[in-house]
Amino acid sequence: MRERVMTDPKELVQIELKNAGFDIDSMQVPKRVYLLADGIYDAMIEKGCGEYKYPLGGALHVFKNNPHVGFIKGQMCSPGIATQAEDLVAGGVEEFIHVGLAGGINLELNIGDIVLTNGAYNDTAIARLYGFDYDFLETTPSLTDEMEQLLKEKGIKLNRGKHWTTDAGYHETWGQVLDYRAKGALCVEMEGVGLFTIARYRGCSASAIYIITDVISEDGWHLGWEGNKIDDVIAEIIDVIAG
Repeated sequence: MRERVMTDPKELVQIELKNAGFDIDSMQVPKRVYLLADGIYDAMIEKGCGEYKYPLGGALHVFKNNPHVGFIKGQMCSPGIATQAEDLVAGGVEEFIHVGLAGGINLELNIGDIVLTNGAYNDTAIARLYGFDYDFLETTPSLTDEMEQLLKEKGIKLNRGKHWTTDAGYHETWGQVLDYRAKGALCVEMEGVGLFTIARYRGCSASAIYIITDVISEDGWHLGWEGNKIDDVIAEIIDVIAG
């Protein structure tokens, strides 16, 4: 039996929404929400894919062509996205798909490649604090399978496998890179484990898609923000998730 935590997310969210003029019990919150990295979120807003609905976990938008699906700017790092996911769950969200940016550590990956993850190697504190002191946290297989089918139907090439989540983006060592590469990790980012932890704890579903924006090799980091490659891939992903 779980010990009751000091703070119930739903109690706080209900108060925050009431203060903003919303009744949590009458809100039509989308069941599926995409949590988007900054540049992807900005591109979605610029394209006009949805409209702002609720101050829930941030500025929650709902797709104009599908009220059951929404999107939001994802918080950075595992603690940030975990807290955001708690708020969204308290409001009624049941499925989470993180669409983020990652650094490739597999030598076969190139800038602009897409990784659909089966789960992340845990290099964070969040999972342990929620009682999941595991080396690896999985995504939800059925949701990940659905995302793979959706991407492939749109003709998007992807790499499916494992990745590595760390809370210390500037403290990645070469030894860690080699270790996680040997374990089959394709890339590294900072949010996945936090999201997967909350989904598991709250009985929800979660998956994640990552765009490779830089790649590390024995020669160092190779950054990919020059030119239009990343913007082109972001546009492709938006076309997929916006329908």
